[in-house]
Amino acid sequence: MTHAKALLIATITFILVACGSLEKKSVLIGIGDDKDHVLKIMGPPDDRQLKGSNEAWQYCQTGAGFGYHDYRIIWLYNGKVTGIYSYKSSRAGSSCVTDIRSVRWEDAPDATVEIRNR
Repeated sequence: MTHAKALLIATITFILVACGSLEKKSVLIGIGDDKDHVLKIMGPPDDRQLKGSNEAWQYCQTGAGFGYHDYRIIWLYNGKVTGIYSYKSSRAGSSCVTDIRSVRWEDAPDATVEIRNR
């Protein structure tokens, strides 16, 4: 493959991922993926919360659908994805960032056994 073709394919892929919805982007992330993969797909989080070896990265999209904002929480343990949760808000006239929820650490998935076995 020529350098120009590879660059074109990389550019198209970047544009599709960058313009995609949170739902479409988060489908490309799996249990056990590392932080770098998440950053490549999702970009930097809109909110990041830490507790020990646990991290919760939150992403949001304003006006994802008619009258609502879309959110994804990507849970990480020791730098590896352990789960992805979603929620929506419908507060009119607001940016999605203003409605990001505080993380409830008791909701964090317990996937440490699965991560160790990968």
